[in-house]
Amino acid sequence: MKETIDTLLKKHHGKKDMLKLVDQEYAAMVHSSCTDPNSMLHSTTRLHISQYVRHLAKLLNTSSSLNTSQEKLVETQQLWYSLTEGSDTTSVPVTTVTPAVMLPPAPPPTTPMTHMAVEKIVEEIMERQQQQLQQQQQQQPTEQKKKQTKTCLACGQPKSRYENDGSSIHFFYQQGPVRYFYCSTKVFTTYSAEGLTNQRMPFQDFMETEFFQREPEATKKRVEEKGQQKRKRSDTQPQPTGRLCRFCKMELKKGPNSPHVHTGFPGVSGKYIYCPAKVFFIYKDQGMDKELTWKDFKDSAFYEAEKQRWIAEKGK
Repeated sequence: MKETIDTLLKKHHGKKDMLKLVDQEYAAMVHSSCTDPNSMLHSTTRLHISQYVRHLAKLLNTSSSLNTSQEKLVETQQLWYSLTEGSDTTSVPVTTVTPAVMLPPAPPPTTPMTHMAVEKIVEEIMERQQQQLQQQQQQQPTEQKKKQTKTCLACGQPKSRYENDGSSIHFFYQQGPVRYFYCSTKVFTTYSAEGLTNQRMPFQDFMETEFFQREPEATKKRVEEKGQQKRKRSDTQPQPTGRLCRFCKMELKKGPNSPHVHTGFPGVSGKYIYCPAKVFFIYKDQGMDKELTWKDFKDSAFYEAEKQRWIAEKGK
C-alpha cells in the first residue's frame, strides 16, 4: 500500500487536485484487485492516504510519535507544502500558532438582599412545605393513620408511661391470663380511706402493699362478668340467616320491620334495594338532614340523582 501510494504521488506531483487524483486511481486499483467489488468501500482509500501522509510527517520526529511542539508543527507544514508543491488549488502557508489566552470566568452579578426579599423567600418556602404536607395527608389512607393513645378514666391522662404530665403513674402488668392496668391516682382514690397515702406511688412499691392482690382479682372478676353479659346478649339476640346489607350490616329480607325496600325505578330494568342509611351517607353533604323513608325519598330532590347514580353503577 505504501509503495503504491508513493508511486501515485510521484505520478500526479504538481497537478491540480493531486490528492483527489491519487485517491481515485488508488480506489480503482483496490476494486480491480478484489474478487468482489462490492466488498470494499471507496471511503477507505481516502483513509489509507491520509494515514500514510501522517506517517510521512512522523518520520521526521524519531524521538516522539506526537507532533505537538511548535518546531514539529512547522516541519509537518513544510512537508505537506513539499508534497503539494505546484498544485493550482492547494496553498499551505507556514504559520506559527500562539497559545490561547485563558481568562477566568466573570463572577455572577450579585444583588443586595433586602429584608423584604428575605421575607418573600421564607414565605414561598413555607407555602411549598405546607402544600407538600397536605398532599401527603391526602394520599395517606385513613386506616393507616396512627391510632391515638386512649385516655385513663381515673386521672384523665393518656394511658402511657411517657406521655402524661407526671401527675399519675401508669404501668401494665400481666399475671397469667389477667392483664392489669395500674394507675396510681385510681388506687389512691380507692384505698385512701384504708391507709394509702401516696398518690404517685410506683408500681413496685404498690406490689409490696396488702392492696396489690385485690386489684388483679377485681380485674379478673370484671372480665368474667363482661364475658357472661356478652354471651347472654348473643344468646338472646337472633342471628341473621339471610343476606346482609353491605352498608348497614342488616338483613335484606322483606318485611314491615325491615328498613330496606325492594323496588325499582320507572323505565329502568332491574331490582333496586333502597337502604336509608346508605342514601343518607351519600347525600348528606348535598343537604339531606336525616334518613328518609322510601315514600318521602320519592318526593325529595335526591330521587332523580340516586336514579342516575344507580344506573351508572349498574352499567359498570
